[in-house]
Amino acid sequence: MALLWVGVLWSQVSITASVDVNRIAKNETLGYKIVAINADAIPNVNISPILKHFRIVSGPAQQTNIQWVNGAMTSSRSLSWTLLPKSDGKLNIPSLAVTIGKQIYKTNSIGIQVQKEAGRSQMANLFIEAKPDKEQAYPGEQVTVTYRLFTRVNLSIENIEYPKSVGFWNEDLRVSQTVRFRDTQIQGIGYKVATLYKAAMFPTQTGRLSITPITVTCNVEIPRKKRASGVFDDPFFNSMFRETQQQFIISDSLIIDVSPYPKQPPADFTGAVGQFDIESWVDTSNVKVNEAITYKVRVKGTGNPNQFNLSEISFPQNMEVFPPTSSFKRDEFRDDLTGEQQMDYILIPRSAGKFRLNPVTLTYFNPKIKDFVTTRSLSVPITISPGDKSIIASTQFSREDVTMIGDDIRYIRKQSPQWHQKGEQSIPIWVWSTYLIAAALFVFPGIFTKMSDNRLSTADVRKSKGALKVALKDLSNPQEDIFAHTAMIIYRYFQSKLFLSSEHLDPLSIETSIQGLVSPELVAEVVAVTQLCDAGRFGPHAAQSQDTLQSQVGDLLKNIDKALA
Repeated sequence: MALLWVGVLWSQVSITASVDVNRIAKNETLGYKIVAINADAIPNVNISPILKHFRIVSGPAQQTNIQWVNGAMTSSRSLSWTLLPKSDGKLNIPSLAVTIGKQIYKTNSIGIQVQKEAGRSQMANLFIEAKPDKEQAYPGEQVTVTYRLFTRVNLSIENIEYPKSVGFWNEDLRVSQTVRFRDTQIQGIGYKVATLYKAAMFPTQTGRLSITPITVTCNVEIPRKKRASGVFDDPFFNSMFRETQQQFIISDSLIIDVSPYPKQPPADFTGAVGQFDIESWVDTSNVKVNEAITYKVRVKGTGNPNQFNLSEISFPQNMEVFPPTSSFKRDEFRDDLTGEQQMDYILIPRSAGKFRLNPVTLTYFNPKIKDFVTTRSLSVPITISPGDKSIIASTQFSREDVTMIGDDIRYIRKQSPQWHQKGEQSIPIWVWSTYLIAAALFVFPGIFTKMSDNRLSTADVRKSKGALKVALKDLSNPQEDIFAHTAMIIYRYFQSKLFLSSEHLDPLSIETSIQGLVSPELVAEVVAVTQLCDAGRFGPHAAQSQDTLQSQVGDLLKNIDKALA
């Protein structure tokens, strides 16, 4: 092996940098050493400039030597690394800064000639084949890259460094936990081959994009030198004392040409590339007001399902929509990334009637026909029956909601019961009435069912008409927290009057609901009063208004009710 060194002399300290070989193959390593002679400390080296052309396999290893020659002491301290070239050609180990104490020294650069490793035509004993299924693609189109290891020697794999490429979104298709070899032939020469890695790579930009190589560290058996015959020449002993050598195998880099789409994408295109179908449905199409519905949307197909979003779904205004939950199920037995993505929406209808959920659309680019395609699901009909408005199907409550729920609690009986002697009390009239009503329901069920349905269907209307009467009655009952009590009355009035949801009522939502229905002066007065209530509840600034607050709110609600009539 050749030894190259350069030195820099500074006072009595000298620095040398050397390599053990200056001509190697691409998959071979070289040793690089820096020695400080007569230094009183281990040198500190900035190794980062080397990383441009070389990968550090190991190091730094430290070593210290002291010699006495003719009564004079000479010391040397060294640092050594094992380097692996990243590419072939003439590479340069640049000048490095070496710090010893407060002094900084410089090493000279060293040139290294890296030959491209033997290819398949030269029948190399060990190489990696990197093969893409296509060399030209569109943004978002899958490029499947397969890395296979070919060998004619016995080896064991120690480590695999997988490719990391800029400009691609990468999805692992096959990562071998245990490498399995099979026999094959190349131009009549036998090899063992194993698939190391397979990946689906989706370009995220246009241009000539590079896929970095895969690097494999392995221990390769090497032939033993012949020696005089003896007892240890028996094949049994030869199999016990095998010699191995560590080698690094690097695949070639790949270049993928990514072209822009042949035409301008539609406005609703969000990046889907491949072939997809979409469907939507509900778990039940007949529910009551405030009962939850699960609306499911499923996208199935082959392409890049994790790189695009569905277009915005327009739901009816009378439905409260919660953020969806999403899941993705992939077909593990196909190289093309195939599977289905499902999103579940929770919908809560707030009013009765017949509604139709609009179709969900997806626009994607199909590389096979080189054009954009729009697919859509079917519309879903839903029938909402009247329900109990007091049941709020939600998992979140505001402060006003909690107060209202507390007011809805009623005790069955508060006073002490009156006891009578057995036989002294006759059967009350209301008991007889109950029996008569039950008998009538049994005999004439259709009449009472119709009456009950009619009453349920008009419950919201009757509640709206009586909203002012209930509000004025509640205002006449003073409470300790007058501001919280008044705010609750205002919100409950508008909820009943305008058929609003009790979720997150605030001054802004009230202002939005009554704009255009009453005069701007009344709108401004409502906002001012609700903000005054909030100020009184959460701070001392509105305390001076509490004496006239209830009368002011009563007059305001009367004026609004008259305007809404």
